[in-house]
Amino acid sequence: MDYLDYVNDDQRFPPARQVLADRSDPLQRFDEISFRDHFRMHKVNAVEIISLLEPRLSSVTQRGQPIPVCLQVLITLRFLACGTFHQETGDLCGVSEPTVCKVIHRVCRAICELKAHYINFPDPRTQANYKVLFYEYGNFPGVIGCIDGTHIPIRRPSTPDAEEYRNRKNWFSINVQGVCTPQLEFSNIVARWKGATHDSRIFLSSSLYTQFERRDHNGILLGDSGYAQKDFLFTPYLHPTTAEQLRYNQAHMRTRAVLHNYLKKQGCPDPPVHEFTLTSNLVEKTVSIFWRAVLGEGSEPGIWPEPRELPPSQV
Repeated sequence: MDYLDYVNDDQRFPPARQVLADRSDPLQRFDEISFRDHFRMHKVNAVEIISLLEPRLSSVTQRGQPIPVCLQVLITLRFLACGTFHQETGDLCGVSEPTVCKVIHRVCRAICELKAHYINFPDPRTQANYKVLFYEYGNFPGVIGCIDGTHIPIRRPSTPDAEEYRNRKNWFSINVQGVCTPQLEFSNIVARWKGATHDSRIFLSSSLYTQFERRDHNGILLGDSGYAQKDFLFTPYLHPTTAEQLRYNQAHMRTRAVLHNYLKKQGCPDPPVHEFTLTSNLVEKTVSIFWRAVLGEGSEPGIWPEPRELPPSQV
């Protein structure tokens, strides 16, 4: 009996319910300048993105303490801005490394569900407006878009087809095709081809090519010499000899210079590479939709320059 009394007296109390640490809201914690430095986006644009995604990311249950939609979006913004380790992002936002991974994939999927609202080819009325804007900029008539490809660096895949991701510059990448409007907005994007794939093959295999073949669009695209000349895709002369051909090349170069410079800046081989997982395809679409969703405001001053403000020396 003495032993039983001892056991009863030494009974453990039930453990207290785990309470997660209070996560501070980065929107409130950082001022405008610090917020832009951490997330590469103005607060007003981040709030707009949060409001767009809130219906898709809100928790259906209140079990535990679900991560607020605001924090989920900012975690993803931090990753898209820096491509940094998940642990560093988690330390900044007060969540664990596995949580960061899950949140990024969830938010990126939610953003990609909005692609039909923000990435779409212009209708006939908008195409007529684009023709005027492109002509005012580069004196090339009938243009409704400029097409180009850029290589997004990735780590070497561990799959048997890894070498198919090695591009002509001898590093691993995803070859992303984009069609740009005069306002530097993507009207079409393809982000699923391996780095060794030629730009022309990507276009020939795209739905956009089929649409132009069916004469669904009244206008032309401008592309570089890597594409085959078509009646709806104009490329420059490789060896111009006459004055007319020289003027054609000059107008062609000026009209598509902004897209070319922007894509090459974003796709240069030196930035931190992405892990070859869901990231390589999903993140590219996510970033494109982000820029369309903020309506060209840009994350930093000057990131969306007006084409006609470029000096001739940069063309």
